[in-house]
Amino acid sequence: MRQDVKLIENDLVFAYGDFVIVESDTQHIEDTINAFQGWWKQNPLDGVGIRAWQKSPALIQKMTQSIRLNLESDGYKSSPKITIDSKGNLIIDPNATI
Repeated sequence: MRQDVKLIENDLVFAYGDFVIVESDTQHIEDTINAFQGWWKQNPLDGVGIRAWQKSPALIQKMTQSIRLNLESDGYKSSPKITIDSKGNLIIDPNATI
């Protein structure tokens, strides 16, 4: 279990004048999937950049591999499942555990 500052819609949450600390695995996985490579100076190769994959259903296998590799490099065991709903939206289940 990892811990970090609590975020709600990418805004920091404060209580009693200090940061709120919470379990952060879900947020960390979401951040890794959303981030583009180069977003984090300390880990420049970390990030899937899922928004760049939108409207690319033919690339689901590559998307799945990118998510798996990025999460595994962060210490998770992952076997992601990606589907497309009837409206064309990507549904991503990272299926990740520590």
